[in-house]
Amino acid sequence: MNAEAAIMNARQWLWLIAKRVIFTIPILFGVATATFFLTRLAGGDPAYQIAGPFATDEVIAAVQKQIGTDMPIGDQYAAFLGDILRGDLGTSIFTDRPVISDLADRLPATLTLVILALAFSLVFGLALGSFAAYRRGRAGDKVVRVGSFSALSVPDFWLGLVLLFLFFFRFGIAPGPTGQIALGATAPRDITGSAIFDAAITFDSAAFRAALHQLWLPLMTMVFIFTAPITRLARSAVIESLTSDSILFGRACGLPKRQLWAYATRAALPPVVTFVGILFSVLLSSAVLVEAVFSWGGAAQYAVNAIRQNDFPAVQGFVMAAGVFSVAIFLVVDILYRVIDPRVRL
Repeated sequence: MNAEAAIMNARQWLWLIAKRVIFTIPILFGVATATFFLTRLAGGDPAYQIAGPFATDEVIAAVQKQIGTDMPIGDQYAAFLGDILRGDLGTSIFTDRPVISDLADRLPATLTLVILALAFSLVFGLALGSFAAYRRGRAGDKVVRVGSFSALSVPDFWLGLVLLFLFFFRFGIAPGPTGQIALGATAPRDITGSAIFDAAITFDSAAFRAALHQLWLPLMTMVFIFTAPITRLARSAVIESLTSDSILFGRACGLPKRQLWAYATRAALPPVVTFVGILFSVLLSSAVLVEAVFSWGGAAQYAVNAIRQNDFPAVQGFVMAAGVFSVAIFLVVDILYRVIDPRVRL
């Protein structure tokens, strides 16, 4: 009976994952379509920038033919979709490398920053939100509410500049904005593109310290900003859980406060987990500005440079990669939702 139940449970999980993967197809198609047409509307023809300000019409026409912008927009769109179906994100106009190779070199740096920021924000947000809910109406709750509300109004790039000015220029305790490794510092062997991860897996302690020294300031910038919304949501969810019938019944039965708090926190997790999935996409877009401030050298900074240069394939490739990661995160969120609360049918 146990074996049969395990098989049935495995089939349910496989069916759940299969449904979510199928649902992602129209979403990614919509992302690809919107990205293609918005990049064409937002920027001009990059052929003029490549050819230079003094190029003749013949030179511009030759460049347009080379990069494919001389074709009708419908033909360009069809070629773009065909390339995506083949797993080809095109060739960057300005680096002259496959976009997928450029992203593979830079995405690990961005994902390191985003995932660590998300993890720390979740831990601090849940802790502060639960604390504020447990101390509802008291001084601790008011401090957390005022602090989180104030943090919501702070732009991430502005905070990054302020922290850089204070800790680097004024006090000299933080590294300069030179990317993942400081100038002259020992760099780890390049395996994944994430300096701190490469240093960890190669047991390079000197490179790990150097990478950690470069990481803490941009990480603190993103954690400060994104802990605030998680804190406010966690506080509301825990308060709702603490006033639910199940918790009131447990309190009437004489359960310890610590146990009731643990139950209330777990019951508040589903909306917080869902919000964290949404926050991942926001963090990817926020990383664009934070990476630009700290010269991080990740995919987000690559996207900024591509936008400045009207590099259509690079911009499209970054947006598609961000879309794929966002969809994957929502799949993980769906699975976690079911793990946290088995009563939920997805």
